[in-house]
Amino acid sequence: MIKQALAVALVIGSVLAGTGVARASTAEIPQGFLLTERAASAGPIMEGEEWWEISNSLSRQLALNPCRTKKQPHDGRVAMRTISYSNSAPSGSAEQLVLYGNTKSAQAAFRKLRADLTKCAKQATGQRIRFLRYAGKPLRVGDEALSVTGYFYNKGKRERDPGEMQAVVRRGTALFIYADIGNGPGAGKKLTAQAKKMAKKVCDLPRVCR
Repeated sequence: MIKQALAVALVIGSVLAGTGVARASTAEIPQGFLLTERAASAGPIMEGEEWWEISNSLSRQLALNPCRTKKQPHDGRVAMRTISYSNSAPSGSAEQLVLYGNTKSAQAAFRKLRADLTKCAKQATGQRIRFLRYAGKPLRVGDEALSVTGYFYNKGKRERDPGEMQAVVRRGTALFIYADIGNGPGAGKKLTAQAKKMAKKVCDLPRVCR
């Protein structure tokens, strides 16, 4: 009976130890980690005029999706948080952090996104005479980064202010995106500042910058 009890105890101990190791090796994004998370958690200042959403879904598309892909992604991501904001202006913004299982997967995700920008630079917007054209340029943030601007063209003429702006950065095993819709060219500086701040902060997470 004593031997049996010891055997059971050893089995339980092994299971618990295994569980602990598994939990320790699982990538997680701590609550409150994203830059806009405190404001998003507090909710709208003006009810019915602005909206926040926080999602931890791994199946969401990236905040920059130039080819309007709808297929569920399977790119090695292990944790993800997306915070989106919109208002009745209408305008909006998004913050997104994606953690990958290894650096190779994160590099591949960034490479695909860059290729999609070239492949699908011009996008119809549902109106035959209006379309959106993306352009990306290198950004000196993290390990590799892009500053992306999307302009609407109406009857072949480019509208004065950008319709979309994004800062896309990879740092180690992390990919993060800061996006803005409808707030004019001045939003670019804010996006870059947010990206630089997260490029430092993300290294506080285990195994991201190694």
